[in-house]
Amino acid sequence: MFNSFDTAALNPQKREWMSSWTLYYWGWWLSWSPFVGVFIARVSKGRSIREFISGVLLVPAIVSFVWFSVFGVLGIETGKKHKEIFDMTPETQLFGVFNHVPFGIVLSLIALLLIASFFITSADSATFVLGMQTTFGSLNPSSMVKVVWGISQALIAFVLLLAGGGNGAEA
Repeated sequence: MFNSFDTAALNPQKREWMSSWTLYYWGWWLSWSPFVGVFIARVSKGRSIREFISGVLLVPAIVSFVWFSVFGVLGIETGKKHKEIFDMTPETQLFGVFNHVPFGIVLSLIALLLIASFFITSADSATFVLGMQTTFGSLNPSSMVKVVWGISQALIAFVLLLAGGGNGAEA
């Protein structure tokens, strides 16, 4: 029963993995915090504190709770029946789970749509904030500035994919 509460704090082999992922996520959030902070401040102008808190804290927390509750249990239960899912790479395990459930193709399409919308909105927010920062705080940077930043981001992503070899592009 208590195996599900294992934090790996006393296991040296698991502790290394746990620490590296914690540091990875802290670094990830710290690197995105300027973009997220400026973007949220910009789009929240004119909203009440109640609207801000519900839109920034409550709605994402509820959606995340439902997502991880439903799909976390689905992944665990499907993995118990189909052990080959655990041999898949982390990038493909979600789709491996969907291959074994009814309406798997529909769920895969929805997942791809969500992943694409995440990357598109993140890139759009980043170009907007970078445009604001490089035009001395202009609240409405020109489209040309945002296009330059968008192309720069795309080129950096492309170079990183090439540098990572075939594995990055295959995921």
